[in-house]
Amino acid sequence: MKRLSEQRTDRAVVLLLQTLEQNVADTGTILDEFEATHDDSELCDSKQYNALNAGYFAMKEAIETINNRLNK
Repeated sequence: MKRLSEQRTDRAVVLLLQTLEQNVADTGTILDEFEATHDDSELCDSKQYNALNAGYFAMKEAIETINNRLNK
């Protein structure tokens, strides 16, 4: 039972990292498109853009934190 739990945890971590990395890539593309089509004042005024930007950096930080803990 202990071994099974450890295996499931390992798979969950891999899946979580894959999902976060794909979401970061997709979000980065969307942010780049928005930045290319809007000026600076529009970027500052957009609640959706700023929320997505905050989520993007939070996901990148989560990936870094997970990797750091795995590499200890």
